[in-house]
Amino acid sequence: MPIKSLAMRIKEAFGFRQRASTIIPTTRKQAYYRTIEGIGESGNLAQAITRRQPVSFYYEDKWQPAGTPGRAGIRVGNPHALWKGSNGTTYLHLYVDPRSATATGMLPGWRTFIVSRIKGTSTLELGETFFGNPIQFRLGPGYNPGWYGTQGTPLYLAK
Repeated sequence: MPIKSLAMRIKEAFGFRQRASTIIPTTRKQAYYRTIEGIGESGNLAQAITRRQPVSFYYEDKWQPAGTPGRAGIRVGNPHALWKGSNGTTYLHLYVDPRSATATGMLPGWRTFIVSRIKGTSTLELGETFFGNPIQFRLGPGYNPGWYGTQGTPLYLAK
């Protein structure tokens, strides 16, 4: 357990915590969300993976009863893989932005989502660098493209 100063404990007692930094790359221009109509959720996710652009979407929580307000929560992060599992279900592996993971923002990391529960996918268009190259997210820590072959059939992998 890390040792905390008295000042740090007092700040935490009053709700002043250090927020985790975002994993979404910064841009020189205004970034915007884009959704391509007609290709579905899987198509938008595949585009985001191949172009290495962050996404946001609504994910239906299976533990909440139908009709519950807030059943579909928003998720924001960097999609790294789309694969079909051995059971036939299509999955998305997302490195979640710390600011969208929990109310406190202290739970970044890898999350697996079932694509059939994803709605309203939007890709965050980050623009280009000064030299005209597209701005892309960095690959998440521990990303291993070979792992997806052991879990099923990889459909799209970030490179």
